[in-house]
Formats: sequence, C-alpha cells, structure tokens
Amino acid sequence: MLKLNNIHLNYNHIQALRGVSLEVPDGKVVSLLGANGAGKSSTLKIISGLLPPTQGTMELNGHAVQGKSCSHMVKAGIIHCPEGRRVFPDFTVEENLRIGAYRRLHNQEVEEDMDRVFTYFPRLSERLRQKASTLSGGEQQMLAIGRSLMGKPKVLLLDEPSLGIAPKLVMEIFDILKAINEAGTSILLVEQNAHMAIKISDYSYVLENGRIGLEGASQEIKDSPQLKELYLGG
Repeated sequence: MLKLNNIHLNYNHIQALRGVSLEVPDGKVVSLLGANGAGKSSTLKIISGLLPPTQGTMELNGHAVQGKSCSHMVKAGIIHCPEGRRVFPDFTVEENLRIGAYRRLHNQEVEEDMDRVFTYFPRLSERLRQKASTLSGGEQQMLAIGRSLMGKPKVLLLDEPSLGIAPKLVMEIFDILKAINEAGTSILLVEQNAHMAIKISDYSYVLENGRIGLEGASQEIKDSPQLKELYLGG
C-alpha cells in the first residue's frame, strides 16, 4: 500500500499542497480529481521523488519513502507516466519501450514484458521500427503507458492519460488501464475527465486548492454536488 499523510508543499511563497492524505491500496485504482492548479500533478511528483515534500510522511508497504530519489522510487516499483506523454520523439517505438526497462538485467523477462505490452497495445508492435514522432497522439499515449509498464510497476502513477486524445481512443485506453489493474498493478490516476476516471476507479479524492475537499468510494460520490461543480471534461 502507498500512503501519504499530511503532505504539504511550498513553491517559494506559494503553498501548493496543504495537508494532503491519501491511500492507494494494493490492487486498486484510485483517482485524484480536481481543477487545473489544484495540486494533482504536484502530488504525483512528490510520490515519484521529483519534488520533496515540505512537511508530511509517505509510506510504501510500511516503509518511509518521503524525500527519496526518483531512482529509489523506480526501484521500489513506483513508476510515473507524466502528463503530455513525454516520449523520445527521435527514438523508435522499440527503443522507447526498452528505455522503460533500463534498470532491469534479465533479458528474458524484458522480452516477456515487451510481449505483454503488445497484448495491451497491438498497434505498438505494428509500429515497432517507427520513430515515436510519427505516431498519433493516442498512439504516443499508448507508448508512454507501455514504456511505464516495462519498469514493472507496483504502483503506476498516470497523469492525464486522456489529454488531447480522440474520444474513441480515450475509451480504448481506459479499458486497457482497467485490464492492467486487473492483472495486479495498482494505479493512481490523475484525470480531468471525471466520468471516465470514476468509471474505472475504486476510490476517488477531489483536490481543491491543495486540500482534499471530497473523498469516497467512486460510485458513491459520482453524483455529489461538490464533484459536479468541479466536473471538467466529463
């Protein structure tokens, strides 16, 4: 289980997070919703080690990990798939995927996981030798998720996977995310498309100005007035 307790984050004189506490239980999908600037991406950056919290604690399976490096968090199984896809445009699809496995030494396992990625995203196998820059936005998002899976995540941090993608592909990608979770990977999903996020998640948190303003089982809060007020992209 991943657990954040009373996390604060200051950017110079701006308080971006104010006492954020949340949990991602093993084998679950948890969504983190909210308006632009609410602190969603900052929360993911703290979890992945890109930013140190100003205050608060973070645990992974009972071990304190707040303030640990990105390298430490990747080794621990926390893999961050950032907003905007961030693929390497001049590298091929295959090269991008293999970069995701850079810490791994067992070639046979890497090949097996490459095959697993292709079961989720058959289009990537068809474009294996193409440069990432030649892919559509949706295909690049598939590649970014596939690259993250090559790191064998215990907890996959996903930042806005639907951003800039055609609605038909959004539905396809979210179906695949559900399948990835059902295969055993926990997911913390930052997403402005509240409808899609709630549809596949077990539990949801709503950030408002750096604080958790609402939380609960996803199906129980989906019709709450507070969530509807913040509903962006559903």
